[in-house]
Amino acid sequence: MQIKDSDRILFNRVWALGAKAVKDNRVTALTYVILSTPTLEEYQNSHGQRMTDLIKVVQLGISQLRERGELEAELAELPSVPRRAS
Repeated sequence: MQIKDSDRILFNRVWALGAKAVKDNRVTALTYVILSTPTLEEYQNSHGQRMTDLIKVVQLGISQLRERGELEAELAELPSVPRRAS
């Protein structure tokens, strides 16, 4: 699947919120991973413990969007993705 600009924008927003949550909540186990901001491609190509930690930061970012009531609005702005038949 091709990465679109909207995917990058959403990833960057989620990452920024997740990194802020790591800082604000002093999640020391994840501090090393937020020292630099990965690109969406770097995120997708990571593996092992780094991938696990990157996912945790993204999950924190998604939680922040949910708490703010902004998740649905962000998702609505994404182009629709064709779904596979089950």
